Amino acid sequence: MNSSTQEQVLQIRKCGMNDLERVTALLREFGYPTTLSVMKERLEGMDSDPFRYTMVAELNNEVEGMIEIRQVHSYYKQADCIMEITALIVSEDLRGNGLGKRLVSAAEDWARQRGCSQLFLRSGNRVERAPAHAFYRHMGFEMSSGYRFNKALI
Repeated sequence: MNSSTQEQVLQIRKCGMNDLERVTALLREFGYPTTLSVMKERLEGMDSDPFRYTMVAELNNEVEGMIEIRQVHSYYKQADCIMEITALIVSEDLRGNGLGKRLVSAAEDWARQRGCSQLFLRSGNRVERAPAHAFYRHMGFEMSSGYRFNKALI
């Protein structure tokens, strides 16, 4: 190996408060406007919730991706434990390099360790989401039918 070639080191680990600035930047890059103070409150709240877990993908000591999952209990699902991916973001310039795959794999492992038998996510049906949908199918997710309905309460 050439001595000028730098070996990339990837680590998937639990998200911590030291990641606040980078996670906030990733969310902004993805189109979700937020502030450091809002993200600090969210991370603190999620950190104390045993049914939520956030992981980051750190490449060469720089956070380049994140995934947040939450355990869902349901009356209509047969499974005792199912897990939802509520956020999955990889830095735009590193998409297609396997970071998303590693994050999803880590989420699957975390869910299995808790006895969950299913992992799901929701995604918009906008045309610009087509690459994400292809990635989800590649990762073994199947598209289900249905609609998501929202209602503002304020």
